[in-house]
Amino acid sequence: MTVVSIRRLLLALVALTGAVRPVSPVSRPRSNYELNRLTERLTSALLSHRSRDIYRMLTPAFTAEHSFARFDSALARWLAGRRIVRASHKIVEISGPAGYVSTWAVFEGEQDYEYIYQNWLNTPQGWQLAWLSQVFDTSFAYGQTDSLGLVRAADVGLRYVLSQPGLERFQAGLKRPDTVVIIRRGRPGEGRFGLDSLPFIWVSMEYLSERRHVPASQFFLSLALVRLMGDMAVVVVDLALTGAPGRRRGVEVYLERQGKSWRFHDVGKIW
Repeated sequence: MTVVSIRRLLLALVALTGAVRPVSPVSRPRSNYELNRLTERLTSALLSHRSRDIYRMLTPAFTAEHSFARFDSALARWLAGRRIVRASHKIVEISGPAGYVSTWAVFEGEQDYEYIYQNWLNTPQGWQLAWLSQVFDTSFAYGQTDSLGLVRAADVGLRYVLSQPGLERFQAGLKRPDTVVIIRRGRPGEGRFGLDSLPFIWVSMEYLSERRHVPASQFFLSLALVRLMGDMAVVVVDLALTGAPGRRRGVEVYLERQGKSWRFHDVGKIW
């Protein structure tokens, strides 16, 4: 067989197998499509009270700490013996790796809707249900037993917030202060941070309300939530502008695991 014949044969084989054609990004399932498919399943499971199906959608970090029996009891408590006759859902927003979904339900004999809001997390294993409002209360907290891991995650989240790109997400013109003031609220993740040797102080709300001396700053920070979820974590930081009393901003900072530490992954919702 000549060289030309061999070349033609190879080209024919490549054309048949499609080896030289990369997969088009358009042909890959989009993240919002996958989330919509899952939330359709969740809505269907609510209609027929298939609580086990919903439980399987929850992130493993949740199911490791809360049994199916406890989840099933919470769902039954919300249903309170009522039967859902109509339900639908809508993806409200996808911000970074976070998805926010609203599901509404009409119970038999009632006209008004009841809403369940869902938080989803787009992990390397796909979308996982992170929180289910109305069904869950604060007793369903999870991902907060590793004290050292929480402090390490909070440290990385605060580093990002205090970076110039992080501050600009809140408001143009914000500058990192000489001393960072963090309000202590007794929440998981509070501790001693490195913050690149940037001085910081912890103060209580009582301390601030008594108008005691604190370093001058455009804002104060506080940790609203730190949660570890397998290979990902979320750090929610509140920012209170000192020049506008009562005005608070917030941001979800998502991290990815790097050995025993964490690194910045993406930003979720900002408000």
